[in-house]
Amino acid sequence: MDDERKIALHPLTFLPDGEGVSIGRFGTDTFALFPEDGAELVRQLQAGLTVGEAARWYKQTYQEDLDMDDFLEILRDLTFLNEEGDAPADGGAVRGHRAGKWAFSPLAWVLYALVIGTAGAFLWSVPELRPARHHVFYSEYSTFVIFGLFLGILPGVLFHETMHMLAGWRLGLPSKLSVGRRMFFLVFESSMPGLAGLPRKERYLPILSGMFGDVLYFSLMVVVAGVTLTQTGELNGFARFCLAVAFTTVLRFIWQFYFHLQTDIYYAIVTALGCVNLQETARQYLRNFWYRLIGASHKCIDPSKWAERDAQVTRWYGPLYAVGYVLFLCMFLFVIVPILYQLLANVVWNLLNGSTVYIWDSLVVIAVVGVQYGTVGWLFIRERRAIAKGG
Repeated sequence: MDDERKIALHPLTFLPDGEGVSIGRFGTDTFALFPEDGAELVRQLQAGLTVGEAARWYKQTYQEDLDMDDFLEILRDLTFLNEEGDAPADGGAVRGHRAGKWAFSPLAWVLYALVIGTAGAFLWSVPELRPARHHVFYSEYSTFVIFGLFLGILPGVLFHETMHMLAGWRLGLPSKLSVGRRMFFLVFESSMPGLAGLPRKERYLPILSGMFGDVLYFSLMVVVAGVTLTQTGELNGFARFCLAVAFTTVLRFIWQFYFHLQTDIYYAIVTALGCVNLQETARQYLRNFWYRLIGASHKCIDPSKWAERDAQVTRWYGPLYAVGYVLFLCMFLFVIVPILYQLLANVVWNLLNGSTVYIWDSLVVIAVVGVQYGTVGWLFIRERRAIAKGG
């Protein structure tokens, strides 16, 4: 061992844990739980002590020897060591950091409050602007409804995820956007590597900023529709389009309360309560409840396998998890199904009784829906194949 060697470390985060200190490489999701003495040793290396100096410090402080080579190998396996060819130890400035700070600056919050307050005033004074299912059909042409909502929803989803990304940038996290699939829908997805390594109080804004983005996007649509109504004296096609987009934004916001999914609210709950894998614990908790109800207790999963904190929380989160299914079912039956039925009825009626324009309108809708679900199906098959190959 070279006693005079200094160890370069990547930027690290240190979070006290009940059983020690959680150390993570900043900007990544690589974390490990160290005992208090191990965490202090990492801090000494980070402060610039040589390997020999750190070993002597440890012996003087804790009255025992430590195999530094083994300890450094652990740090290497965790990718904490900044060895030759790695990025600079300071990590560099995160792209978008200034944009993230501006997006949540005092001035920005004032602007957000003005938009949301104006939308609230319109909703209070003009009942026609309040979200309603019939707003979806803002045009007599189904093609316009499909393409219009597509053009209106995607920016809303992008705005939701962009707010997550900006909140991550504000904290110096290398946040990014990607395209994925959730159930039957193509979506944008944001990732904030290293978020779990930040103090708990700093994580709530990045986690919940997407929902705030939904509120802001909804408010923008209502304000535009309200201003248009004020200027023209009627809900013209453009104003109705804005209300249709606003209504779908409400549905997307409610989505976050589907507790059986890992939504933003779920991550906020897990963060606040310090859980490990609450979602899976809740599933097993409900499964055990069902097995006991039908007299098949021998199939129950041993609760001792659950993390202690998860076991405590799941006593009330388990029923909340079930409520998520009920809420989803109600939304599907009383909102989604009637909308799809009306859309299908319009398409079929136009095919059978409509003029040439309406017939072509219906054919385009059928083609668009086929391409969309065909794409989702292709992505699903590709994911299954990738999992099969990996297995």
